[in-house]
Amino acid sequence: MIAHWLRILLILMIVVHLNLTAGAQTAGSDSSQGQAQPEVLERGGYVIHQAVEIGYRASDVTGSEQIYNSLVDLRSGPRFLEQSLSMQSQTHEGLFFDNLFINSLGWGGDPNNGLRARVDKNKWYDFRANFRRDQTDFNYNLLANPLNPSTSSPSIPVTFSPHSFATRRRMSDFDLTLLPQSKLDFRIGYSSNNMTGPSYSSVHEGTDALLYQAWNTTLNSYRFAADLRILPRTVISYDQFLDYSKGDTNWQLAPFAPALLPGTPGTVELGLPIDTANKNPCAINPPATSLLDPTGTLTNNACNGYFDYNRTNRIRTSTPTERLSLHSTYFQRLELTASYAYSSADMNAPLDELFNGLIQRSSIRQETVTGPGRATRISNVADFSATVHLSEHFRLVDTFRFWSYRIPERFSSVETDWTCTDTTICSLLTPLSGTTQSITNAADQLSFNQSWKRNQLDLVWNASKHFGGRIGFRYGDKVFHHVLDFATGDEDLIVIHEYTPLLAFWAKPTPSLRFNFDWEHTNNDDAIVRIGSRKEARYRIQSNFTPKPWAVLAASINLWEASNGDALTDYRGHNRNYGFTANLTPRERFGFDFAYNYNDSMQNAFICFNDSDTSLPVVANAGSCTANGYNDTKNPLLTDGRYTSNTHYGMASVMFKPHTRVTAQIGYGITSVGGQTPQFIALQPFGSLQYNYHQPLANVSVNIGHNLTTIYAWNYYQYGEKSFVGPTDPRYFHANNVTFSLRWAF
Repeated sequence: MIAHWLRILLILMIVVHLNLTAGAQTAGSDSSQGQAQPEVLERGGYVIHQAVEIGYRASDVTGSEQIYNSLVDLRSGPRFLEQSLSMQSQTHEGLFFDNLFINSLGWGGDPNNGLRARVDKNKWYDFRANFRRDQTDFNYNLLANPLNPSTSSPSIPVTFSPHSFATRRRMSDFDLTLLPQSKLDFRIGYSSNNMTGPSYSSVHEGTDALLYQAWNTTLNSYRFAADLRILPRTVISYDQFLDYSKGDTNWQLAPFAPALLPGTPGTVELGLPIDTANKNPCAINPPATSLLDPTGTLTNNACNGYFDYNRTNRIRTSTPTERLSLHSTYFQRLELTASYAYSSADMNAPLDELFNGLIQRSSIRQETVTGPGRATRISNVADFSATVHLSEHFRLVDTFRFWSYRIPERFSSVETDWTCTDTTICSLLTPLSGTTQSITNAADQLSFNQSWKRNQLDLVWNASKHFGGRIGFRYGDKVFHHVLDFATGDEDLIVIHEYTPLLAFWAKPTPSLRFNFDWEHTNNDDAIVRIGSRKEARYRIQSNFTPKPWAVLAASINLWEASNGDALTDYRGHNRNYGFTANLTPRERFGFDFAYNYNDSMQNAFICFNDSDTSLPVVANAGSCTANGYNDTKNPLLTDGRYTSNTHYGMASVMFKPHTRVTAQIGYGITSVGGQTPQFIALQPFGSLQYNYHQPLANVSVNIGHNLTTIYAWNYYQYGEKSFVGPTDPRYFHANNVTFSLRWAF
């Protein structure tokens, strides 16, 4: 049906285009008799430019709409695609403003839309505002999926992501500068960031239950600042930031696998993982052959399950921040830049959590956890940079950065458990009157502290306009201090010292060729975690070549290597990126764009695990953790946890003008990912670690006169994975999107 209407729409587009083109040709033949439309409009001392593009998009999707919405999310309907307006006073004599710029895009149903405005009056004010709205409908069905086997009885596959979300994010920014060109100017600003919408999560209480998560977070930020130019080429600035965030997200039990209980009304929720062979949520009791009988009634009443679950955690955080900064080039050979910021955040997060059901391992029928949580965050951030121009060709640059915070926190909780009095007969049918109530009070006080100091000294040499270089050294330390218990003095303290030599040079042998090279090698004497790097190396190479004014070529190489020789992990990792772009426009009527990028990521470390499926190569070839010095008896198997991901991206497009009024473009883009990781679960596909994503396109724009242009655009999307689907819905889709629009501009 959608394809049928799509064909009708295409026919209508062609008919409208032919009529408009015919009208444009008639207008063109009579151009000598009529007055040409003005390219620039002048009114009231302003030069005015305006553009408006409206249209209609038709979308036809075949396959997984979940993945289409996660990646593309463009739907059928009329659209206000783009709008722009500019008014500029050439003499700066406007009554209320000298310049006005307004741009907007994506209105009418697209997932991303926005509006940006700027208005200013010379020497008096500069006001800027923007609004953005992002719609995200994410539902990649392998995320947090328990991959229920078809051999379970009953067999209930999870065909969606238990952590899917359909949120709307609205972001606004307003900034006003008063007296921008005076010795003392003032800045005022306000930003708002609100994210709301339905989403899902999960919780583990005996088994994993699906939760409906009503997402609702808001951040309001207020800014006040002043800049003082007390000396020539010297600016002292003071900024005050007031940030207030609210978290009003709440969670409640969502239905997925309900079951009836014998002799009682209502249902019990069995949770997301249904794997009866592995006793999840519980085993099947003979003579029953299924966890549910033909009427949908539970055959094992001593099963993990949920009657109810809800959690509220109303979070309020206020973060005032003050910053003082300086920038000066007052002295002829010395440049100074410095800043210091202090903030003290305060957060309140009272918790109220209820579970009602059965946790089989502990015989708990009901549990509540309540209590106030509070934390503060004290932050100090400072940086200082001095540049001394030793001569015409040499300068010395010293940069010092300091960053420190501490987060003392406390949580006074009251946990109330209703435990079955007779654990031998504990079941979902046990009433709360058959339980024993116990109350546990706990008061946790801890602090998470971290500081970071770093100094970098560089000698920069600009030998000539054709060659230059830099040699430097960076050193510093990181202090990680985690106080687990103030009363007992239980704490973790790790100090890491960093030493990094740096080298860089650039060359410009001809005006059309430039080459840049950067290298640094970091040595850390410790690591916070075992896969934290002790050694890091970075290589960055960039080149630009313009052999002709119409030909621009560029290439880049970015390499990162890391390692930690800890005997229990032997961590190795790298990320290698190679790119090339070409832009060729030999004629006004012809242009060609090409881009290719290759990214190679790898992470490798020893890991211990527990698995009994010997059909998997990772299990059959595993070593022994206990025999190799690992203190982890619950995970006795040892393997090399090697993760690789190789991504190829290519794009090519051709622009040509078969007629002075007609511009056409055709192009093709593809992303191909191939990766590997140990397979610990036979039902786990590689998913997004191995896929192809095709994106061809074509568009034609026709100038029909009278400042009008018709635009026809076609986009195709095809996503397909290279491994098996797994016990869930297929993720393949392909889609055709056609957009017809009319643009008016002068």
